Amino acid sequence: MTPVIATAPGKLLIAGEYAVLDGAPAISLAVNQRARVLIETAREGLLEVITTGRQSFPFGWAADGQPVFSGEQPGSFSAMLVAALEVLQPLLPETLPPLRIEIDSSEFFTAEQVKLGLGSSAAVCVALTAALLKLAGHSADTQRLCLDVHNAFQQKLGSGVDVVTSYQGGLISYRRDSGNGITAGSLSWPHGLHMLPVWTGVAASTPELLARLNAYREQHPRQVGEALAALQETATSLAATWPRQDVQELLDQLALYARRLKDLDTQAGIGIYSEQHLLNQRKAAAIGAVYKPSGAGGGDFGLLFTDSSATLEQLAAEFNEQMLISDWSATGEGLAVTGG
Repeated sequence: MTPVIATAPGKLLIAGEYAVLDGAPAISLAVNQRARVLIETAREGLLEVITTGRQSFPFGWAADGQPVFSGEQPGSFSAMLVAALEVLQPLLPETLPPLRIEIDSSEFFTAEQVKLGLGSSAAVCVALTAALLKLAGHSADTQRLCLDVHNAFQQKLGSGVDVVTSYQGGLISYRRDSGNGITAGSLSWPHGLHMLPVWTGVAASTPELLARLNAYREQHPRQVGEALAALQETATSLAATWPRQDVQELLDQLALYARRLKDLDTQAGIGIYSEQHLLNQRKAAAIGAVYKPSGAGGGDFGLLFTDSSATLEQLAAEFNEQMLISDWSATGEGLAVTGG
């Protein structure tokens, strides 16, 4: 059997942060940073993890088909592998041979070994799930299984928008209903809308930020409910406007979404708007651009929007040192699998 290789992209959330958790639509963009998973049969089981270096973790199979590591535990990667094997167990061979599994997420780290907030766990999850299914010769509903594996890994924390973006690629609209059914479709990028992703220099923890929101919501359900309702209203309006490609209206709604996201942050003390996000927002406003955090906030990436190519050039000069993603495409490739 030839090695199975699967790759999947990370994502930037254009709009829908936090609101998507309560059923509002989100708009999400796949980016060029990709996770890569290689699986091949071997003499001995070995999980090799590549982030900014390479670490090797020997393992064998327990009677229940789960990996047992003989030495140091590989942190979240072992939890991801365990989650994948648990969810996919009915589809995999009853007895797996020794496997060498290589997980490479190095493109999600800076040269200084700081993790970029681009949905690396979702990208790894999609690539790993697809590679295991390919190894088993199975052609099931891979997207649904990727969501199930990520839910098992994150204990149902999150909306799944990062998983579906990684699976489908490109620019998508996404919505999850109360029964965990999802609706996702491709979008095109509006002509005349310019975007510049900028890095805050600080990695953030999405689970930590969500935990703060949930803790405050338990204590103050009405206040958080009102702030989220306003955010959901704007997310819904923005998603409805996007296909019409009215750039000025989109800029107005992106600015309104940013304000309402800040209102939620002020109300619940989540930490969405870090000092760097606030500084970036002031600098963008001075040039006449719209700025908002992308994703859970607290650090990671922010997004600058303008309808002027001249303003875009000013932004590129002003934020030059923070531009770690200078090349992106709204038609970027999603999951890709070869071998087997």
